[in-house]
Amino acid sequence: MRLVPPSDCREEIARRLEIVEQNLHLNAILGVNPEAISQAEKCQQLRREKKSLGPLHGIPLIVKDNIACASLPLTLGCKALESVIAAKDALVIQRLRKAGAIILARANMSEFAFDVRSRSSLGGDVRNPLCPALTAGGSSGGSAASVIAGMADGALGTDTGGSIRIPCSYTGLVGLRPAFRRQQLAGVAPLSVSKDTVGPMVHSVRDAALLHGILHGEEVAELSPTSLKGVRLGVIRALESENSDERTVWNKALERLRQAGAVIVEIALPILAEVESQSCLSMYEFPVAINSWLAAQTAVPTTLRGIMDSGECLAEFIPLLEKMLECQSLKNPLWLSGRRFQRRLTHALGLAAEQNRIEGFLYPTVRRLPESLNKMPPGCAPELAAISGLPAITMPCGRTQKGLPVGMEILGKESDEFSLLSLALGCECALMSNEI
Repeated sequence: MRLVPPSDCREEIARRLEIVEQNLHLNAILGVNPEAISQAEKCQQLRREKKSLGPLHGIPLIVKDNIACASLPLTLGCKALESVIAAKDALVIQRLRKAGAIILARANMSEFAFDVRSRSSLGGDVRNPLCPALTAGGSSGGSAASVIAGMADGALGTDTGGSIRIPCSYTGLVGLRPAFRRQQLAGVAPLSVSKDTVGPMVHSVRDAALLHGILHGEEVAELSPTSLKGVRLGVIRALESENSDERTVWNKALERLRQAGAVIVEIALPILAEVESQSCLSMYEFPVAINSWLAAQTAVPTTLRGIMDSGECLAEFIPLLEKMLECQSLKNPLWLSGRRFQRRLTHALGLAAEQNRIEGFLYPTVRRLPESLNKMPPGCAPELAAISGLPAITMPCGRTQKGLPVGMEILGKESDEFSLLSLALGCECALMSNEI
C-alpha cells in the first residue's frame, strides 16, 4: 500500500512536480494545478496542529482531463476545448478533496475518451514509461503513465469499454472498473451514458479499495484477502493470447493460484461471439450527450459539429464523428438492440457463475500487448464488464521476456466491489508470494 499521507506535504508535492517536469517527453500531463503547493502548505499546517483532513491527507493524485476539477481546465484532450474551465468539482473530486487529497495535475487522454491508445490534439501520444516507443494504452493512458513514472501513487480514470483496465494492463498497474452507477458520473464529461464509470489506477489492490470507498462516499475499512483454498475461479480460455510468451506468463500465474488452493474451472461462454460483434452504444449515445454537455460550457463550440468545423480536433476521428452524427435519434433500433444485449449478457454471466459455482471470471485483460504508439486491438475481454455493468479489476500477473507486464482481469459475478476486491487481494497475495 503506497497511499499513505506524507510526513511533509509541501515537500512531497514539490518532489512530485519535479518528476512531472522530468517526464514531459511522456506527454502524460496536460497541465498541473497551480494551487498544489499552497494547498500542500495548508495541509502541512493542519498536520502541525495535529489535525487530519482524512485518509488521503496531503496525498497527490492525478485526474484524467474529462473529470471536472473546479477552476482547472476540462478539455477532454481536444484543442477546441482548451479554454473550458470547470465551474465546480465532479462528485468524485469533492469526495477526494474531503478526504484530504491534493489534485496535482490533469492527465492526457485519448481525445473524447474514444480510443484504446491515448492520442489527443492537445497533448499528442502518451508514451509508456516502461518503453517510451510504446503506447500507454487508452483512453486513460495519461493517468496510467503518470503513476508508473512516479508523478503520483494514484490516479483517476474513466472506463467505458476498457479505458482504465487496458492502460493499467499495459503499464503493470491495478485498475478497478466499478459496477455501473449513473449517479457517480456527476461532473464527468460523457462518452456513453449507459457504460461510463470512474475508478482508481494504483499500485495495489488495497489502494484500489481505499480510493474506491472514498469515491463512493463509503466508510474506509481495512480490506481482508479472500482465502483461495477451495475458491472456484472460472477461466475463459477463448480470451487468452495467441502469443506463446504471453501464454507462458498467463499459465504460470494460473499455476500460482492453484498452488494457493484455487480451483481453476474452464468456462465455455457461447455468448462471447456476440460480444465480439456488438456495435458500441457510444456510437449513438455520444453525439446526444456531448452536445448537451457542450451547450453548458462557455466560449467554445456549442456542438460536436462546431468542434469538427473548427479543425481543432484529431483529423483521424472525423470519419467516426461523421458516422455518429448520421444518427438523429438515440432510441433507434440498433441502440435498443444493444440495450437488450446488455441484459442478455448480464443474465448469461450470472447463469454461468451459478452453474459452475465460481466466485469470479478470470482472463487476460488484453489479448495482445502494445507494439508501437499505434492502437493495438485488445480483444473483447474488457467489454464483458463494460456491457454487463458488472465490476472488474485488472492486476499484473507477470512479465514477458521483453519485460512487458501481462494483466489478469477478474470479473465479479455480481455488483459487489467489496467481494471482488477481497478476491482480488487474495489473488494478488498468491501472485506475489513468489516471483512468477
